[in-house]
Amino acid sequence: MTKRGKQASRKAAARKYGFLEVPLIIRFAFLALTLYATHTFSNVSFNDKEANAAIGKPGDPSKVSRIIKITMVDYMFLPSEIDVKQGETIEFVIKNGGNKKHEMIIDTMTNLRKYAKMRRNHPEIKTTGQNQVPLDPDERKSLRWEFTKTGIIDFACPLPGHFKGMRGKINVEN
Repeated sequence: MTKRGKQASRKAAARKYGFLEVPLIIRFAFLALTLYATHTFSNVSFNDKEANAAIGKPGDPSKVSRIIKITMVDYMFLPSEIDVKQGETIEFVIKNGGNKKHEMIIDTMTNLRKYAKMRRNHPEIKTTGQNQVPLDPDERKSLRWEFTKTGIIDFACPLPGHFKGMRGKINVEN
């Protein structure tokens, strides 16, 4: 079959089966974008090692020194300010007492802003990490965290429309 005959055959098949013949460069670009997006959003994380160095690390369940209860209501955390000691491992028992889905993420404010922007632009993307807890209404979950450095650590709900009001601070003291 000649080159012209092969092209005509492909075009006829495309019409018959209801798809368009897409140039190779377009197919390649689509594949590259798909792979990039899958890698970028498959496990959203903003430099875990750097963030954990600044905010602490996941807590060992056998080293929990106390339990702090946090209630999420629509657009606020109760309490929104928490005091802990450096080296302390806290088990946060988080309850979503609101009518909407919420998340609690412990991180730097820089990373929390990145999460919130990403969720505004891509609300279907699910974030995952040891410093994060998603909760449906009336759901209760735990998050254990060891606070290794003094300073102020932030927490927030990054969901669209929630971030400005649903924020809190953890004061880590000596």
